[in-house]
Amino acid sequence: MSNVDRILEGALDIHVHFGPDPKVERRAGAVEIALQARDLGMQGVVLKSHEYPTHPVAATTSDLIDDVTVLGGIALDEEVGGLNVSAVKATANMGGRIVWMPTYSAKADRETKGLDGGITLLDSSGSLVPEVHSILEVIKSHDMVLATGHISTAESKALVSEARNMGIERVVVTHGTTMSFWTGMTVEDMKELAGMGAYIEHCLHVVMPTTHRLDPKDLAKTIKEIGPEKCILSTDFGQDFHPMPGEGMRMGIATMLRSGLEEVEVGMLVKDNPSRLMGT
Repeated sequence: MSNVDRILEGALDIHVHFGPDPKVERRAGAVEIALQARDLGMQGVVLKSHEYPTHPVAATTSDLIDDVTVLGGIALDEEVGGLNVSAVKATANMGGRIVWMPTYSAKADRETKGLDGGITLLDSSGSLVPEVHSILEVIKSHDMVLATGHISTAESKALVSEARNMGIERVVVTHGTTMSFWTGMTVEDMKELAGMGAYIEHCLHVVMPTTHRLDPKDLAKTIKEIGPEKCILSTDFGQDFHPMPGEGMRMGIATMLRSGLEEVEVGMLVKDNPSRLMGT
């Protein structure tokens, strides 16, 4: 077994897209993705959709396939009513593990695309809107994971700070290096958020030729600056123009090793830290 395959064993990819999808052509459905992950020796995957709660799909996939962990949650976009505490409660009561703040419906995301409107977490005075506090209460009471989604850096800092004040233990900044291209999040911002207790997620999506073409050595350097113990490496794969998520994770592990990270550091990024975040 190669060093790459050994590190891949037990890896948990916390950011995987799957079909069916109402807007984007996806590479495969949840069952095929989970089967590949299992066959590669991974611990499992976290299914993400921008449009609908994924826990029911994850639960059904888990029933069908042994020896692989498949988790789901909810992204608070317009399709589920935005900052909808009732939808969060429903996902929590079914056993969903993660809540992403708005992604494609976020005001910050829409601004990067030249679009108007969108959901913001802050009121005119810069304070979190009441709905966010209600959602955080549900996350805390069910020991769920809070993910920042595609919100702005200012919103992320306010959100993570309040989550820390409330004692929420499981917090992740969604694809921080991707947000550098979208909203201008800096390495110093990421270090500040990590200092508040959040993990900083870095998706392999960001280095791909069809997306942002970030040099993998620059990604490795950013992870080193923040500290590998505070970072997570995931794929954000599932698009029809990218590798299957399991193979993409293997590719990412090999690429990070070639880009200056040590084996123990990559192991933290793909196994220890995501497992600790998700409680697996």
